[in-house]
Amino acid sequence: MVGGRLSQGQVIAAVGAAVVLVASFLDWAGASAGGGSVGVPGGASVAVPSVSLSYDAWEAPGSVLDVYILVAGVVALLPALLAVTDASEEFSFVSAATLILGVVGVLLVAAFLTVDFPGHGLERKVGAYVGLAGFIVMAIGGFRAMQEEVAGEI
Repeated sequence: MVGGRLSQGQVIAAVGAAVVLVASFLDWAGASAGGGSVGVPGGASVAVPSVSLSYDAWEAPGSVLDVYILVAGVVALLPALLAVTDASEEFSFVSAATLILGVVGVLLVAAFLTVDFPGHGLERKVGAYVGLAGFIVMAIGGFRAMQEEVAGEI
């Protein structure tokens, strides 16, 4: 137990969930256009302003990842929130739920980055990769917490 309340796996899962929640506000997809200059007849050139468009997980077109990130983050952070509030109840399903939500989150973000990516000239941004890493950490933390619970029962 870390700090007498949280296991190492729960701390790892909470860190992963925090990373995922922060990553949801970073850019997940975007496009840039323009910049430079365009030649016009007569030898003159006209400057073209650059325009960029980006989406975070909350704004990504056609994606429901935002709702999933919120639910997964709350479930993974639940043991930490209960420890802070000194709640005496322990939910034994949280570690298994964190593992499952983390694995499904990895699959959903991987699918978003590959087959479900909103096309039309958009490119993948750093937020999606940070979110993927956060879900991996969350799944590892959930697995570790499950191991610790089983070891504590023996």
